[in-house]
Amino acid sequence: MSTAHAPTILVVEDDAAVRQTLVDMVELNGYQVISAEDGATGLALAQRECPTLILTDIEMPGLTGYELLEKLRQDESLRATPVIMLTAKMDRAANRRGMELGADDFITKPFSEQEVIRSIRTRLEKKELLDELDSFAHTVAHDLKNPLATLNGRLYLIEEAIGQGDAELLRKQVHEANLSANRLAAIINELLLLAGVRRQRIMTEEIAMAPIVAEAVGQLGDLLTRTGATVHQPDHWPTAFGYGPWLVHLWANFISNAAKYAGPAAEISLGGELRPDGRHTRFWVQDSGPGLDATAQAAMFVPFTRISTIRANGHGLGLSIVRRIAEKLDGHVGVDSQPGRGARFWFELPTTRPTLPPPILFR
Repeated sequence: MSTAHAPTILVVEDDAAVRQTLVDMVELNGYQVISAEDGATGLALAQRECPTLILTDIEMPGLTGYELLEKLRQDESLRATPVIMLTAKMDRAANRRGMELGADDFITKPFSEQEVIRSIRTRLEKKELLDELDSFAHTVAHDLKNPLATLNGRLYLIEEAIGQGDAELLRKQVHEANLSANRLAAIINELLLLAGVRRQRIMTEEIAMAPIVAEAVGQLGDLLTRTGATVHQPDHWPTAFGYGPWLVHLWANFISNAAKYAGPAAEISLGGELRPDGRHTRFWVQDSGPGLDATAQAAMFVPFTRISTIRANGHGLGLSIVRRIAEKLDGHVGVDSQPGRGARFWFELPTTRPTLPPPILFR
């Protein structure tokens, strides 16, 4: 797991040896870690850093684990943060109290690394799923509402045009209705792809990139013709491991964005090279457009859970899916750009077959 976008785990434990053991376990499994030696310090750290998940002991001097949990659930910004509680003994009444306060899991000391990491992974997967369901609802409400309203309006005008016998007006309204219907279909297909990327178990293989790129470019024939964009490809592609159907979508997204946003008759160059570390291959789509400033670059590739509040010049949903695909393939995505100098959108794939994590079964 890359630590660049890794979840941050807050460990709250008054026993220094146990705390360090937990920190080491969590860091070794690719997560970012912050720690606190008591409940009060942990609460202040949580409020300042907004961690992705909290591991806390129950019996601590001053603010106990239960009291910490109660305060976390009263804080609007931390209310949904998963909390795993560590206990030295199994006490049904105490555990029931923790569950009523909103604890997500209990781990009994002494614990194993497998037990801790599995609990963390399970809670994070569950939180991500719940966050995505919420974002899905916002996305459906926002992104589907506008083209649906437009489609309804065009259909009404079509009825009017038929009644007036105005063939030219009728053709125009049918064309606009088709555009809205196509936009609706595209959004639905993207949402279905996002759901598929989450749940589908795939086996990566060494990729022959040329036919994958050819398929992506073929899908964009009408767009490239309409915008006058020209796509330049290298004679040879470096190798990497991935999953063909997802990579077709990834290339198609990058190329279509370049064609749409780089200006008329855009010159689009594709390429790939082995990274200096030898462990990843970077592939890119370079355009000759106006480029992106730092603020616009920061809004690209936001997690799907944030696209309800951040939409980067129309890229939001598509680039969120691209990021999800790359991460599922043990890779990365990014953009390099300066205003007036075009933009290079890139993704990296491993040069050897990665060991992808198994799906989590919630309990």
